[in-house]
Amino acid sequence: MRCYFCRSMNIRDIPEDEQLVENPCSYTCPRCGHVKVTTKVAKLFVNAPEFTKEDRSIISLVLRNEYERRGRTPSQQSLDFVDLHRIVEQYRPLDALEKMDNALLNLDKTSEGVGFRMKINVDIDFPYYHCKQPGELLNVLIFLVEEGYIDAEDRRNPRNKLYIVTKGYERLRELKRRRLDSRQCFVAMWLAPEMNEVYEKAIVPAIEYIEEGQIESRFKALRIDNKEHTNDINDEIIAEIRRSRFMVCDLTGYRGGVYFEAGFAYGLGLEVIYTCRKDWIEEEALKGANEKVVEKLKGVESGNEIEIKKEGIHFDLEHRNRIAWTEDDLEGFEEALRVRVQAVIV
Repeated sequence: MRCYFCRSMNIRDIPEDEQLVENPCSYTCPRCGHVKVTTKVAKLFVNAPEFTKEDRSIISLVLRNEYERRGRTPSQQSLDFVDLHRIVEQYRPLDALEKMDNALLNLDKTSEGVGFRMKINVDIDFPYYHCKQPGELLNVLIFLVEEGYIDAEDRRNPRNKLYIVTKGYERLRELKRRRLDSRQCFVAMWLAPEMNEVYEKAIVPAIEYIEEGQIESRFKALRIDNKEHTNDINDEIIAEIRRSRFMVCDLTGYRGGVYFEAGFAYGLGLEVIYTCRKDWIEEEALKGANEKVVEKLKGVESGNEIEIKKEGIHFDLEHRNRIAWTEDDLEGFEEALRVRVQAVIV
């Protein structure tokens, strides 16, 4: 059987009790990591015309990085078509230099120690390195060799017996020190008017606390809409995350961009502190007049029925430790967040 996204045939066979009849399709793909989709996706995705080859490559890349981020543990929730469209729409690619830095950081994580030789399976691992095909990952590794960051037995085909050299460790120290020397905390959150109060009255004071004996705060909060710039907003977000010491990520509102920003920060090795308004933690139905549950709405133009629900925290972050807050106790939230910052950001 082929993987739905990368089309690899080298996947574990699906157990008989998980066939595409009643249960979601669940398997482990060497390229994409653990894949779990709904029965509807399993039956219809391969011939779904709205997903291009580029879209499938993005989904494969995102799934593999989430799989590695979870410590190679299986996903607990099945992906439906809404999830897949959201992954494609909200993905922000890395540029060439960012891919090189990301590859160097990944190699450092893979290495068993200083100077140890490594083997990279470019045909399998290219999605983990934010590349869309094996040749791109091979080029990234060749560029790292040419820059003097890594070396290999075969410098034009650095797959086997490659290792990080002195200049590479200097670059790694620069990447890590850049964050350690930073006073900036990037705040990823839903940029809606209703979130301004919690940002100003709880999140900013918690981050910008002043320690005893000091005259200014140790850290500074940055929310991207509060920064003046003329660049592309996505490029600016990536740049500011790279400049940050840590991140506070508020999951209220089920905002896909926020999830991406948290994943990018985590991949760079930044500490990420998760928070969420209490009523957004669990999935629940929307209610209309007389507290009657609203399960479907009709499109104004098409007249088609649309199933709706209020999403909860996405399954990939359900297990993460987080601080729940309510609008009527922002003081308590500020204290809890400040204590967390003081405890984990050293």
